[in-house]
Amino acid sequence: MTRNLTLIASLALALTTMAQDQSYADCLVKTQSRWGAPCEHCFNYTEGYKRDFSGTYQIDLRNSCRDLIEVKVAVQEKNGTWRTFPVRALGPEESMSAYACEGSGKYLYWVRRANDTEIVLPSDREIITAYRGK
Repeated sequence: MTRNLTLIASLALALTTMAQDQSYADCLVKTQSRWGAPCEHCFNYTEGYKRDFSGTYQIDLRNSCRDLIEVKVAVQEKNGTWRTFPVRALGPEESMSAYACEGSGKYLYWVRRANDTEIVLPSDREIITAYRGK
């Protein structure tokens, strides 16, 4: 009986320790990506002055965890620059979209639990400088 109680207590302790060590980056999952979909923020035109979305790359990301998280996203343009997006708070099962008007198909994201001041999300300037051409 004592052995079973010790085993149960050890298992409970291990589970709570694992919950505290959770990486919130695992909470953000890509649910979809699209090439060439219309994007109201992109203004590329063909010779006939028709909007051209053939190079747009869009991604949808969702918070799969129960906690409120804060997300910083960057999507790479074909020329190697990064289109950055403001930090966004996502509740459980909430989604967000990000895009590049002439996309390369690459994206980056940083995630932290809401109001976690120990994890500093990068600024737009830090992203653009550190990942230039990568």
